[in-house]
Amino acid sequence: MIEVHPSLPADSPVAQELYHFRYRVFVQHAGWELPCQQQQERDQFDTPGAVHLVSRAANGRIAGLLRLLPTMAPYMIEKLWPDLLAPYPAPRSPQIWEVTRLGTDPELGLLERGQTVAELVTACLEYGLDHGIQQMLAVMSEDHARRVVMGMGWRYERCGPMRLLGGSPVIALRLRLSEDALARVRQRTRLTARLCLQAHSSRALPALALPA
Repeated sequence: MIEVHPSLPADSPVAQELYHFRYRVFVQHAGWELPCQQQQERDQFDTPGAVHLVSRAANGRIAGLLRLLPTMAPYMIEKLWPDLLAPYPAPRSPQIWEVTRLGTDPELGLLERGQTVAELVTACLEYGLDHGIQQMLAVMSEDHARRVVMGMGWRYERCGPMRLLGGSPVIALRLRLSEDALARVRQRTRLTARLCLQAHSSRALPALALPA
């Protein structure tokens, strides 16, 4: 199952656990140069609007997580890498969110890490559909997008030009959410049971016209 953690107070035990996990994964293991305090990786986008999806191992330790950011508030692509969307402006809509900080425990085996990513991607679709989200944005290498995102059956669209980030070429992706997309991912990952522990459905919300 996947835990859903919205509106986390920064000093709560769960938030401290998540920020320390991010420090281990992104700073210690991946070597990203990120501002940290007391072995916790936390940035200006960790606001009450941020939502974390968390997978846990059988022993209760975090196996992996990702963070979702609403585009109605400042988000990473908008503030840090708007050129990835050029020549178009960064979108702002309650039905467009950004996927960030997807990572797994480096101490897990290859198969366990793959399974954790599959669960998080599936849960991301579940959460989005439950909350009326129609599109998600993400930044990654195109090779990673092809192997992981399309490999799980979720089609993506490239938003703009490639750029170097930390010495690696990355692009911005647009991911469209639909029941068909969730069904394809479930079929490919064989995760047929519902994963999100918390859900407050808003699928009945009226749709807004979004840019193509």
